Amino acid sequence: MPDELHERHEPHPWDELAQVYAASREVSADQLIEWPAQLKLCGNFQGKRVLDVGCGTGDKARYFAEHGAASVVGVDPSEGFAQNWAGHAGCANLTFARGSFETLSALPAVASRQFDLIVCFQALMYAANLAETVQRLRDLLAPGGDLVISVPHPFRFAILRNEIEGWGHGFAYQQSGPYRYPSSWKADVLLEHAMPLVSDYANAVAAAGLRIEAMDEPAVTEEFRKIAPEKAAWMDRYVGILIFRAHLER
Repeated sequence: MPDELHERHEPHPWDELAQVYAASREVSADQLIEWPAQLKLCGNFQGKRVLDVGCGTGDKARYFAEHGAASVVGVDPSEGFAQNWAGHAGCANLTFARGSFETLSALPAVASRQFDLIVCFQALMYAANLAETVQRLRDLLAPGGDLVISVPHPFRFAILRNEIEGWGHGFAYQQSGPYRYPSSWKADVLLEHAMPLVSDYANAVAAAGLRIEAMDEPAVTEEFRKIAPEKAAWMDRYVGILIFRAHLER
């Protein structure tokens, strides 16, 4: 399971957040709400070649590898997350590589390959150019393949910016350019990324020649309210995530 470290990387906010994030996942909205919904939209991945872009800790990539995928490649730009990958060393059909959306197709583990399923969970908003990035992912899909994307629900940031900037929700929602805000895992670390609208995501998928087959906006469950009431209250306040599956015709 080689870890490809062939390119130089600029410091990334997630280098500092990675371990805090990993420690928070035992009881988290990601594990109890997002992941089941993401997995449902992935459908049957048995025997498929899977690419996980923005794989973070690599836990989800490992799940695919251990539950029937033929092969799995996980890619993430953060050195902080790369430190977690050693814990997956015993998984023979799983490979990790450090890389960004922009360098994805040049990574040896990815180059000249096609994948039956590409997943991009909570990462696409960091792309420098949304449409170009979705096209890049589409180019790596095998005919008949699926792209499953989850992103923070765009209206979440309208609520956040209303609180921070004092803007109205409607005005805040329409400001899709890069925005910097304090991380919910560590407030002294600032995250910055674009704030695409729902239509921006849909149009990028359509422009790449993909067809959206299904969407989901998973809600807080009663189980989660009992286990993690503070986190549930946070999600009630800021909305959750948007997930969709796009298909490439044969």
